[in-house]
Amino acid sequence: MKFSMYKKLLGIAAVATVMGTACKKQLYQGPISSTYSQEFWTSQGSVEQAAVTMYGQFRANLRATPGGIDQMEAAHFVFGDLTTGLFLPAGGDVFLNYGVASPKFNFSYIPYWEGTLLNWSRFYQQIAQCNLILQNVPAMPASAFTSESVRQGYLAEARFMRAYAYFYMTRVWGDPVYVSNTYNDVDYGKIPPLARTPESQVLDSCLDDLRKAAPVLDFSGGDPAKTTRANRGSVYALMAHVFAWKHQYDSAHYYCQQVIDHGGYSLEPMNSYTNIWAGMSSHESIFELPMLYNANDPNFKGGGDWAEAQFNCFGTFLKGQIVDDKHSSCWIAPAGNDHLFEGVLFDTATDLRYHAAFKYMPAGNGDLAGYMLTKYTRFAYGDASAKQYAYVNNDLVLLRLSDIYLLNAEALGYLGDVAGAKTNLAFTEDRAGISNYKAVTDAYSVIDEAVMERGRELAGEGTWFYDLVRTEPTQQWLEYIGYTADRVQPSQKGYYWPLDMASLFPYDNLLTQNIYWAAHSGK
Repeated sequence: MKFSMYKKLLGIAAVATVMGTACKKQLYQGPISSTYSQEFWTSQGSVEQAAVTMYGQFRANLRATPGGIDQMEAAHFVFGDLTTGLFLPAGGDVFLNYGVASPKFNFSYIPYWEGTLLNWSRFYQQIAQCNLILQNVPAMPASAFTSESVRQGYLAEARFMRAYAYFYMTRVWGDPVYVSNTYNDVDYGKIPPLARTPESQVLDSCLDDLRKAAPVLDFSGGDPAKTTRANRGSVYALMAHVFAWKHQYDSAHYYCQQVIDHGGYSLEPMNSYTNIWAGMSSHESIFELPMLYNANDPNFKGGGDWAEAQFNCFGTFLKGQIVDDKHSSCWIAPAGNDHLFEGVLFDTATDLRYHAAFKYMPAGNGDLAGYMLTKYTRFAYGDASAKQYAYVNNDLVLLRLSDIYLLNAEALGYLGDVAGAKTNLAFTEDRAGISNYKAVTDAYSVIDEAVMERGRELAGEGTWFYDLVRTEPTQQWLEYIGYTADRVQPSQKGYYWPLDMASLFPYDNLLTQNIYWAAHSGK
């Protein structure tokens, strides 16, 4: 039983075998099912392959779906967007509706989605790959690398991705099980069950990894071609988010300012706004996951989580002619003053993002009348003549300059610097043709405006829910959108997702359910 436990919990997996002697930059090679032998760690090319697969596993984690259920939405958007109530599930999403819409935000009852939304095992596959790099690369001879700085760069990338995985897990499920070492198959019978690690300790470990990674990596200088690998700008941006999650806003402000002052990034003009998601094309992007079409991708026709380009991830937001009618329903931000889009966030008469990133759609096929997100609309077919193998040719941007300006505004608001917060808000609001920031005069209001502006600017990017959680103690946005007051208390943390104890607990009897869901599970 111990062997099965750690295959489920840690998901130990090795990088794909090296295909020939050339370095493969694509992220389509999936992990194999057992740990590497020492024969793998012999060259810089093999380490490059390990690093590429590490990034690919992270992308697979975020794009995970239940497979064949509803419209196979990516977990990343369910976690970060659907939970805010800004978007409603597609009319055909029978099972997803149970968990997030009817009744509202009941995370514990999502039939067929348990393995995707309530199970963190896939993240331990990525963490295992990070740990394997950190364990094996230092022992390789210097002659295996073109320079020592290259070796140290791979170690820094592994630390960045390990920190990102643990931070992501923490924001979704709360206390994870922290594992920083690797295990060979022969060790499984000797490994004891592992208890969950307090969130504060995990975040401190993330910061330790990021502090070690930062001085090794260079700033990208805003070069879009360097956005798919870790660099000092992405490390500092992630540090800013970790410190903000810890409510250590002085440090969050410091690292935001490092990105702003030294990263070399610049805002995308509004007349080319959707260029941000076009794929390594915008000076605004800090870190993104490559998802563009690759003719050499052997996984493309299967369309799974390891394919470079696919339809389901971004197709979540699209329907009608824009996707050749492949979807007749999609996630919609409902119209009307009793919904967030028009009632709270957007002035459709003045906000330029309304025209650049949304399209009004009438009611139909189970969808309410409302707004369809159009950030990801580069639809195409792999076989155009036969209209087969549909995909959406956009990248998933995880960190960008607008995000950092607005996080800086939030941090400065909490530090009492209202003028500084308004200065940062002005960057994105001026670009969008609005000036809400000019009317705010106190810390509470400027923080509230930062939260709302993040909702406007980052809609459909899998992040706004975490902003609502982070600022809940002072702003009560979760209660405003329908979460009960008792659920979001610090002692309950009912904004975290429950764990699927039926699949995880039998293999780790020290694992415990999140407090709120231990008493509020089921339909």
